[in-house]
Amino acid sequence: MIAVDDTEAVLLDQDDPGERGEAQGEMWRDEIRELAAIRLELTLSKSEVKDEGELLEIARRHIPVLDAYHPELAAEFAGITRGAAIDPALLVVLNHYTDLRDIPRRALGPGYERAGEPAEPDDGGCTAVYIPGLATPTLGQTWDMHRTASPFVRLLRVRPKSGDGELLFFTLVGCLAMTGINEHGVAVTINNLTSTDAQIGVLWPALVRAMLAETTATAAYERLMAATLSSGHHYMIADGRDFYGVESSGQRKVLTQVGARAAHIHTNHCFDPVLRKVERVSPVSTTFRRMDLATTLYVQARPQTPAQLWDFLCSHDGYPKSICAHAPPDNPDPHASETCGRLVMDLSSGDVLASRGCGQENPPVAYTLDRWRQGAPPAS
Repeated sequence: MIAVDDTEAVLLDQDDPGERGEAQGEMWRDEIRELAAIRLELTLSKSEVKDEGELLEIARRHIPVLDAYHPELAAEFAGITRGAAIDPALLVVLNHYTDLRDIPRRALGPGYERAGEPAEPDDGGCTAVYIPGLATPTLGQTWDMHRTASPFVRLLRVRPKSGDGELLFFTLVGCLAMTGINEHGVAVTINNLTSTDAQIGVLWPALVRAMLAETTATAAYERLMAATLSSGHHYMIADGRDFYGVESSGQRKVLTQVGARAAHIHTNHCFDPVLRKVERVSPVSTTFRRMDLATTLYVQARPQTPAQLWDFLCSHDGYPKSICAHAPPDNPDPHASETCGRLVMDLSSGDVLASRGCGQENPPVAYTLDRWRQGAPPAS
């Protein structure tokens, strides 16, 4: 595993999105191919498709949707494929893995009935927290994935030479974004929800990037509500003035949390009773346990600063099925879920704390948005 303190946030400053994508693809060509192969194998094992050909065909059908949804991000995506010399459908698998697992085989058209039962969803998942704080509203989350993803975790800074825009986000090699913040203080986190009404839609990392192109949390929320999704996620969107927590399935979106003056916590199950009808939570999932742990710990610790929220997200209470989760040592599955990193974002200063892997083993590294323009006032 590469420790985050060995690698600064990688800067991509190209004005042209295609060139920006090519730079990333060339930089991590071997790693992108390796991660795509891992996620191809995992998707085949966890979805109802019959074979690799069917999976890649479903993946390929997302590309024109991205082209129509956001031409600039489509150009960046195409640039990554060129730089990494990888099939675009494989790059869709890398980016859209959690959603592709849920998309039914019938998405291929008439005559494609279910070929097999999908595997149970992951037992783990991310924990996201928003706090109004004493002086600074803060948003953060753990990123829990198959542990084979850990070597591919990166922090990227997109800061084109022309213009005033800047993004800082947590991601994987070849992935458009997973969670991050922009120069206006708009920040987004995302937790996976497993849906039974999945469909072909916008790649969720592209949606994260599109939301991070907005100047307010409200505009980012409206962009989310207008998008055609593929499968379920929970989104936290905040800028220090406003907060929105949205649960979604493939075809529904519900605002379940709102208000920047209150703390909000979410794991990997739906609060909304309608969405519960189209979600599938594994019987071995830790989502309810983590929600209980996080709620109890919040009441006990009352984190009020970014540093305190960092410690909260590094908690080993209930180890190994803790907020900072670890695969048990005797688990033979190389792809077992565990915390692969975390990000904590100060919405009033543009300061970010990040690390890969276990937060107690890898201390946070601090980053700052250089083009910060709009510090948010305290929410309380």
